[in-house]
Amino acid sequence: MGQGFSVKHTLDGTDHHPELRATGGGAFETSDFYLACYLRCIGYALDDVRRDGRRVVFVFGDKPGRKTDLMAFFGNKAEVNPLQFVAAIKDLKTLIHNS
Repeated sequence: MGQGFSVKHTLDGTDHHPELRATGGGAFETSDFYLACYLRCIGYALDDVRRDGRRVVFVFGDKPGRKTDLMAFFGNKAEVNPLQFVAAIKDLKTLIHNS
């Protein structure tokens, strides 16, 4: 039987997933734009934005509850203020296009 998508597999294997990566030293990276917007809304500090080829990588200060936060996001259980989420989208798009 083939291996299907699993949120637990995705989160446990962040070293092998190109969009999610704990860097050590208290940082967490993602190239998932909407995840980055969500993390901004729930209080993660955006430490850096860099380009990796055509991909944009968002670097956040890590938190002990990151796995729980990611499970909420990917499990469709996350709740944020809609206007705050729209503002985060606009802010990160501005960062992408002006860097």
